[in-house]
Amino acid sequence: MTTLIQEVEPEPDSTIKRWLVSDRGATISAAVLFLVMWQLLTLFAPRVPTPWAVVKIMWIEVTGGDYGSVRKGEFWNHYAATLQRYAYGLAIGFTAGVLVGALIGASNIARALISDTVLVLLALPAFVWAFLTTMWFGIGWQAPVLTVAFTAFPFVAVNVAQGVRAITPDLRHMSTAFGVTPVKRFRHLILAGITGYVFAGLRFAMIVSWNGVLLSEWFNGQVGVGFRTRYWFDANRYPGFLGWVISFIIFVVALDRLVLTKLQARAFRWRKTNDELDKDLLATVG
Repeated sequence: MTTLIQEVEPEPDSTIKRWLVSDRGATISAAVLFLVMWQLLTLFAPRVPTPWAVVKIMWIEVTGGDYGSVRKGEFWNHYAATLQRYAYGLAIGFTAGVLVGALIGASNIARALISDTVLVLLALPAFVWAFLTTMWFGIGWQAPVLTVAFTAFPFVAVNVAQGVRAITPDLRHMSTAFGVTPVKRFRHLILAGITGYVFAGLRFAMIVSWNGVLLSEWFNGQVGVGFRTRYWFDANRYPGFLGWVISFIIFVVALDRLVLTKLQARAFRWRKTNDELDKDLLATVG
């Protein structure tokens, strides 16, 4: 027995290999490799700021430190202004997208009248909406909020319409034949059928509309994340510009991992995992 245990003991380097191929190990390894490549790039491109220069200037921004007693660091007030506009615009675009998507999916007439228009809106990039809303509403909160709403709306509408159309007509007919109430039909048939499509549309809408609000603030904002990024770009201070760009990326990743993923897991908690399905199958066969 002792001989067998000694034979199956892992080699010293197998633990490192397993850690490297794990999710956490792969993430940390990719981040370290990215920082190394970035640092090497600064040796050949002097205008590219080093990672330490970016960290230093963002530390001043976040902590409210000063830049030689000339100007204070600013971070939270800009993010608060942007998040407020982002939330309002996303709520408007998401609500309109769900309603219009459900209408397109359920009605052939609505599909013929609205579907092509929604597809055209889907093809418009965020910077076009940023330009248009700036021309329509000028400098103010309306342009960023409506840029987010217009950008998010078609992504949600298209996915919800696909979800409604994917529900089997036989199930609708059967629920009608058995006298299922409209409330139960909506909750257990329609809502359960489109939940996955809603989350897919919401994920696209959140990412694309985040770009939209930043572009709108870049063009016409007096406060906000996009405005602060343009400030450092105009000041020719690339560490500050790059630091704010990196903060965009961190925000989007955190939003997806900490909010959307947990909401999706909660919405689909009624689904059984593969292991649970295998156990049910074995119990049935046994």
